[in-house]
Amino acid sequence: GVEIADKIELLEDDKRNFQNLNLTYAVRDGIISHCGEIDENNLKPRDEAINLDDYTYPNQYAPYTWEGCVVKVSDKISYIGRDIEDAIKLGIIDEHSEELEDIIGGVNNTILINDFIYDLINNSSPEKGLCFSDETFKRINKLKEFNYKYIYLSNRVLTSNKYFELVINEIYETLKASYNNRERYEKMYPLLIKEFYDWYNEYTDKKEEKYQNKVIFDINDEKNFYKAIIYYISGMTDNYAIKMYNSIIGF
Repeated sequence: GVEIADKIELLEDDKRNFQNLNLTYAVRDGIISHCGEIDENNLKPRDEAINLDDYTYPNQYAPYTWEGCVVKVSDKISYIGRDIEDAIKLGIIDEHSEELEDIIGGVNNTILINDFIYDLINNSSPEKGLCFSDETFKRINKLKEFNYKYIYLSNRVLTSNKYFELVINEIYETLKASYNNRERYEKMYPLLIKEFYDWYNEYTDKKEEKYQNKVIFDINDEKNFYKAIIYYISGMTDNYAIKMYNSIIGF
């Protein structure tokens, strides 16, 4: 996320030129610190600024600011109930299942979020950090266990994962093979190749004058080209990735 914000995302200025975002340290730290699950029941900002390149795995460090801590906890509050709500709509789980009723007590996601927020506010302090009551923290962990068992690791979801692995890998391999065969691949896969290279050129020394962002890809470096493909795919929505995959397999 930080690399995308630092290198890929661009903002059009008042002269219609495109610039890097140049975000503050606090915002960039909030992005990278947001990644990773929180298992402890107290979250406080770390004491010192660090080189964000030192991150090697998710949740390695606490956020540097209280704002970053709030965002990190807020994400946990929002996704637990929302994922259950979405899973019910998709038919992955039964809203009247005994185990789910036992955890949420028949309330909807709005009430669940409201209860979690009030509990967090009433139990947090600068000394303790952001904290839930023991009862609510146990409830959140039960919900998380339920989600993993019946949603994230369900056969329905695992089956779709196989499909998206196929979609992403096929896009990657097709673009990778185009490095020394662009003209040939443009004839076979015109949509994908055109859209990728139009995007790619915005970050090379071939970019148009209006792109005043930093050059991050070297067209003469094959491994660097492969990294560009990863950046490109990481910015795709589900629907766009499926569209590009269909353009590859279609005739």
